[in-house]
Amino acid sequence: MPDSPLPVIDLAPSFGHDPQALHAIAARIDAACRRDGFFHVTGHGVPLALSHHLFMLSRRLFALPEEVKRRWHVELSGGLCRGYDPVGWQALESGRPADLKESFYLGVDRGPWDALVRAGTPNHGPNQWPDEALVPGFQATVEAYQATMTRLGRHLMGLIALALKLPREHFEPFQRNPMPVLRLLHYPPQSASRLDGQIGSGAHTDWGGLTLLAQDESGGLQVQREGEWIDVPPMPGTLVVNLGDLMQRWTNDRYRSSLHRVVNRHSGRERFSIAWFHDIDYHAQVATLPGCHDAGDPPRYPPITAGEHIIEMYRRTTLPEAA
Repeated sequence: MPDSPLPVIDLAPSFGHDPQALHAIAARIDAACRRDGFFHVTGHGVPLALSHHLFMLSRRLFALPEEVKRRWHVELSGGLCRGYDPVGWQALESGRPADLKESFYLGVDRGPWDALVRAGTPNHGPNQWPDEALVPGFQATVEAYQATMTRLGRHLMGLIALALKLPREHFEPFQRNPMPVLRLLHYPPQSASRLDGQIGSGAHTDWGGLTLLAQDESGGLQVQREGEWIDVPPMPGTLVVNLGDLMQRWTNDRYRSSLHRVVNRHSGRERFSIAWFHDIDYHAQVATLPGCHDAGDPPRYPPITAGEHIIEMYRRTTLPEAA
């Protein structure tokens, strides 16, 4: 297994009943969150076969002709950010050319009877699913992966609560009707004809609570540490975990939401990854957490709802398509 500049934390003991092991893992997570807000996890309980199958289906999906993929373009999702976004649809780094990636967004599949849908809650509704005949087994595999990652995300939120000296269940009320996003990503090889400064994914921070990333063997993920870009190599069987802006805000800057990017340098080689954005309830109020402020360090941010923040970030990074 290659070396990584990030901590590698084995979560397996945290699923047991040993309080000492649980708090030891929470302490390691605390240290990682204070430094970069990035770490690898092993022993996470996500079946390798499930991850491999979803990667296989993702490759099959993105290999479809462009005109077929555009049947599920996000702009056809009725105002939701669900479905396919082509290369050049997003620019995560302000002032830089559009990102050299395409992706497919999926969320909680909510029908018209859902209370949040009836209330008109932004970005809550049905997914756009690829035709079963074109990508057999896609919906069933995605839903199995979503269920697994939901459990893991909640587990990690409990460990972060312990790391912050809060009760393990502190974040549970914020996850009653969460709005997680599963994003399948494909980075075509970066060609010599790309625009100056154009890379796979521009420098950005994630927006919400936690991101759990599965990446293939191609590499290209980089994290900024003290002004320098450091490579985060693929490590078989691990997930990369990082914090988003809401977690930094929630902890009054105690924890970090670090800049990161993807530079797909391998000429002629594609890169695939699967990102799970473990975001909390749309209407959840995010205000500075207990223990993260005092008289000498008052709250630095006003309260905000998680949903308002996420929707604004989608708006800022989405580019109008050329006619």
